[in-house]
Amino acid sequence: MKHAPPISRNRVALVAMSLVLVLCAAQANAAGWATFPVDDSMSHSSAAQLRWRQPLPSRDAANLLLDATLDARIVLNVSPWVGKPARIYMVMPVLPQSSLTVQWLAGGALLPGRLSSGQRQLVYQGVIAGARIEDTLRVTVLADARDAATPPRVNFTFEIEVPSR
Repeated sequence: MKHAPPISRNRVALVAMSLVLVLCAAQANAAGWATFPVDDSMSHSSAAQLRWRQPLPSRDAANLLLDATLDARIVLNVSPWVGKPARIYMVMPVLPQSSLTVQWLAGGALLPGRLSSGQRQLVYQGVIAGARIEDTLRVTVLADARDAATPPRVNFTFEIEVPSR
């Protein structure tokens, strides 16, 4: 009958350390963040018309930008997450073959930012204090005139991330 070789202290320490790392990774995963859509159905904005950024358009690529400025009243229903830490993102859908960029300044509750097709931008981080988050954004839309034959309609959405536990 063969006996197993004795286990060294280094090997025991290595196994113990590996087990601790696995447990830490499992706990970190369990403390992950879950993402949900946010109801912004009470939000509204003023109408905007794209205009030449430069008063006299030319064929120069730098002079082919159109822009529009509008005010957007954002009302986010965050009642399901009151009292929880959260991150809220503004999401721009994918707009195939579009160079559209949107940037905004916020009035206080939300963060300023910038978005392009298919991106999302952090607009709020902190504990949700009340049932709604409201702000007015001063939005500037930038578009390349070569893409503006039929300007895309952009419907932004908002997502919230909260701890999953």
